[in-house]
Amino acid sequence: MHDIRWDNLAKLLVEYSIRLKRNETVLIEAFDIPDEMTIALIRAAQKLRGIPFVQTQHARINRALALEASDRQLNLLARHELARMKKMDAYIAVRGSNNITELSDVPPEKMKLLVKKMRPVQDQRVALADTVNGTTCRNEHGGV
Repeated sequence: MHDIRWDNLAKLLVEYSIRLKRNETVLIEAFDIPDEMTIALIRAAQKLRGIPFVQTQHARINRALALEASDRQLNLLARHELARMKKMDAYIAVRGSNNITELSDVPPEKMKLLVKKMRPVQDQRVALADTVNGTTCRNEHGGV
């Protein structure tokens, strides 16, 4: 059964928090959340004639990648993510958690390397964006 609360939250995030406009790109990162919420965000963006891009993240999959991540792999990932982020006009990240300790067995040195390599991506989001409630961002093309 469809839950209207997904639609209401999506509308709030897309219309109010990021103020998405026609033909603007928005990266939606969905971390361990129900597909219904991600779909609601896509529909809300499309209703405004925005151009949504979606990245679905799962902590279990991220853990598997992080456990054996190489320096080269993380460099490629960071470059790819940074290039994609630079092409976005807006950003929405919605985070859930099925298991808050999922990454607890990833060695600290791997986590430090991961954080270090992904820092430019995070910095790009911050540099281009105003943060609203820690979940949505808007870059210099428009303000919140």
